[in-house]
Amino acid sequence: MSQPRLVLFLADIEGNLAALRQTLTRACEAANVPPPEVRWVESATNLADAGWRVAELKLVPSGGKAVPEDHLDSLVRSVARDFRDQAVGLYTDKAGSYGRASLSEPGRPSRSLEGEYIDVVRQTARWLGVEAPLLGRLLDGGATARNLLAAAVDFGTDDPHAPAATGKSRRQEQPPPPPEPDEDDRFVDAKLSEARRLMEQYLSHRK
Repeated sequence: MSQPRLVLFLADIEGNLAALRQTLTRACEAANVPPPEVRWVESATNLADAGWRVAELKLVPSGGKAVPEDHLDSLVRSVARDFRDQAVGLYTDKAGSYGRASLSEPGRPSRSLEGEYIDVVRQTARWLGVEAPLLGRLLDGGATARNLLAAAVDFGTDDPHAPAATGKSRRQEQPPPPPEPDEDDRFVDAKLSEARRLMEQYLSHRK
């Protein structure tokens, strides 16, 4: 069973882990919660290609006390302020079908949402400017990616009336070559192509 996760996305692709730890420690002290352990997610190469450095905060049982994920908005605001760039935070509890996300950028109002796990993952992907299945694969491998693809086939692509993505794709001019696709990758790519084809047929019939 997937465990709850708390992940941060920094637009500062060269972000320093020691500086991030200091920022989170100050923010947690201000919120009167214990500072979590934090590490870079080195396997998130596709997010790095899109211009995001990914960090994961280790979650511990709350024991009825306040924990960092209870203060997601303030943590993300602190990261955006100290790193002077966009930051996105995402807390997911797949077993409970719950998610919460926050977006912050210096000089602009913060945005946040909470709700169904899949809906929050899809909106967070819009903020990051990436495909939702790519983000789902980061969170728990192929299972979430397949669920997101099934939703795309059933209901079409993301709602055109939904808020536009404020995160920008910061693709490097010469990104490193992607790793050799595995079985999950090939499944996801095939379903993405199928979803796009069905959506194009649907749109052509409406004209």
